[in-house]
Amino acid sequence: MYMLGKNFVAKCLQSEIIKDPWAHTITENHVDKEEFYNLKDQCRKLLDIKMEDMPTYKGQTENQINPKRFKEFGIDWHEQILEISRSIYENRSELSNHFSEHRWYDDLCVTAYVGVQPPKPYKHEIHDETASKIWSSVTYITPDTNCGTMMYTENKPESLFKEAPWKSNSTMIFCGVHNKTWHSYESTENSNRVTLNFFLKQKSGVKDAVYP
Repeated sequence: MYMLGKNFVAKCLQSEIIKDPWAHTITENHVDKEEFYNLKDQCRKLLDIKMEDMPTYKGQTENQINPKRFKEFGIDWHEQILEISRSIYENRSELSNHFSEHRWYDDLCVTAYVGVQPPKPYKHEIHDETASKIWSSVTYITPDTNCGTMMYTENKPESLFKEAPWKSNSTMIFCGVHNKTWHSYESTENSNRVTLNFFLKQKSGVKDAVYP
């Protein structure tokens, strides 16, 4: 289990920075294969669940399943997400410094969740990442085909530059920069869109930190 987190971080640091339209990385087969397919198999049950039928539903358009609530969804991956979160936190300086431009706070923590977005025509608004986040990663879990992350040069749909492609166990990482890292995502399939997300965030006000 210890190597799961170390390998996750190592692939982050070994990944090549793609400069356009703003700095990001894309890594395939990012999570150790056996552990990833273990998680993917458990998440298949989330593909057809309705947002309003999820225990985490509070009227929102998509759901974020915190590791503390994994058992309510029959997901047995709490130790794995804790180990990855620990490694991210312990390497927080290296991970953020992998990017030439990034925010920084002295009081940081790692938050993580399994994200469940509804089927098409769901679209998340364009945003540049909240100021509390300094480092963001998204790993695409299931289904096998969908829309990845759309990247823009401005806060305008017509400024779409490219899409980071959806591929199971592919991970996109970036450091949010105000008025620059414009991105969005949407569902293009008839089933839900399921992702694994990690964030390095300013700790102040965070109630759902995974580590520390």
